[in-house]
Amino acid sequence: MSDHLTAQERRAAALVMFGAICISFAPVFVKMLNPGSVGPTAIGFWRTLFGSAVLFLWCLVERRTVLIPRAAVRYALLAGFFFFLDLAFWHRSIIYTGAGMATILGNTQVFATSVFAWLIFKERLTVRFAIAAIAAVFGVILLSGVLSAEVELTPTYLAGVGFGLGTGLVYAGFILSLRRGGQLETPPDPVAFMAWASVATAVFSGIESPLEAYPVVPPDLQSYAILFALGIVAQAVGWRTISAALPRLATARASLILLLQPTLATVWGLWFFHESLVLTQFLGAVITLAAIYFGSLRK
Repeated sequence: MSDHLTAQERRAAALVMFGAICISFAPVFVKMLNPGSVGPTAIGFWRTLFGSAVLFLWCLVERRTVLIPRAAVRYALLAGFFFFLDLAFWHRSIIYTGAGMATILGNTQVFATSVFAWLIFKERLTVRFAIAAIAAVFGVILLSGVLSAEVELTPTYLAGVGFGLGTGLVYAGFILSLRRGGQLETPPDPVAFMAWASVATAVFSGIESPLEAYPVVPPDLQSYAILFALGIVAQAVGWRTISAALPRLATARASLILLLQPTLATVWGLWFFHESLVLTQFLGAVITLAAIYFGSLRK
């Protein structure tokens, strides 16, 4: 990987960095909502509802087609289903364990994605990946706090850790669905495809939300404003910016920049909500982030 970037690569790197920063604020918006005011799954519903509206508007402004090929519809539905589970799990993990830990645990999708791709599509795994995966497991054990006497392992906290790891699994399904949809003989417009996947997520979340013992409708304008900001900043702007810039950037550099998201989520948790990690958890976070980086690299 050369240290000399072209002007196009510098612009792509800046866009990926901006997108990662946008998405890093997602757990902040989730925690800003008053506890119990909107359920974890309902938050996903409003996020993707507002986000899809902005993405469709983006298509119209840029004169893109809002239609996608029929073959891509099933992948948009599949991506929407996995993203519905992803947000439902991730929001619970944020509430139970904190913004930083939930986001780091969710980013273990790098390993789940590669394993699923190996099992389903016979993609090759490398020795480097195996070493990174083993390091990630060790890092997650430290991060969870099970080896530290300073961390209170309440049932709620342990459930949050479980939901965080579950986020990584279902997020892998989301990534693979997006990838397969983009690899069709007639690939869909990426913005329109993400918009329809967001609509599917909103539909699945909207069906599930009333079945849970949480409020669905925000209680006040402030809650609506937070949910709207979540949909705009994380769902629309963050995803749109990253998806547009990633193809123009080397994988190693992009992977490193994308680690800004879990890193900044941890910083925001400390800054805004006074979340903290004990020493062993901090060491686990560093090991896990390093493993995620090396595990995401390709030749």
